[in-house]
Amino acid sequence: MELIVAILGAGKIGEAVARASARSNHVSKVIITKRNISTLRRPLAGKIEVTTDNVEAVKKADIIMICVKATDAKGLLADIASHTVGKIVVSLMAAVSVAKIEQALPKAKVVRAMTNMAATVGEAITAYSPGRHVTEQDKEQVRFVLGRLGEVIELPESQMDAVTALSGSGPAYIAILIDAMVTAGLKVGLPRDTAFKLATQTLVGTSRLLRETGIGISELRDAVTTPAGTTIAGIYELERGSFRTSVINAVEAATMAAEKVAKKFEAER
Repeated sequence: MELIVAILGAGKIGEAVARASARSNHVSKVIITKRNISTLRRPLAGKIEVTTDNVEAVKKADIIMICVKATDAKGLLADIASHTVGKIVVSLMAAVSVAKIEQALPKAKVVRAMTNMAATVGEAITAYSPGRHVTEQDKEQVRFVLGRLGEVIELPESQMDAVTALSGSGPAYIAILIDAMVTAGLKVGLPRDTAFKLATQTLVGTSRLLRETGIGISELRDAVTTPAGTTIAGIYELERGSFRTSVINAVEAATMAAEKVAKKFEAER
């Protein structure tokens, strides 16, 4: 079965979803909407059709992906409500609950999801929570579409604000870490391009090592750390600067911010 996927909102994530979906042989067309088409960063060709008309995109689609900001959701949902009967609607909006979307789209099959910018290269981790009308067959289609972005996991909706804070915002935290490592490399005499390559590949390699070998985080740390060696000297400075506490506090603060947005959105009628 070939699917037509509509992506409402051609921001960074919307474009990533569109390009990833279009690469599948099981997707016949991708329709992406944007208020101002001229602001697209790169040309969208092949199976991808660009339009400013959300309603027409929804009418033609089998699966609808909502990638707009939560602040733009109210008007958009009202516009498309009568055209979503029996259709799968996947919301990638941060902090907007399934219940709120189901209230606006009472006859749709609603799924809430959260991905991240790594979707651009097919390496995202996307969590999703299905609404009450979603069947197992519907879930298969949702997992298929989200799977074009990277890995997919199903979680209770109660955990989605935490997902937003940890993996949704996570690329920004990691970008700051890489920037700090590159700057450190410059300080100790490495060329910028060398420092960047060393930092990014170390991050990629360490992630794969942890995931693919089953080695524990503490075990890996201890394997690299020798008495009076270079690694323990570096770890000492990280601990002295409360590195782990800062990361924990960042994720907690982002979770609280997501919850605050959710409460504000839920209060609106």
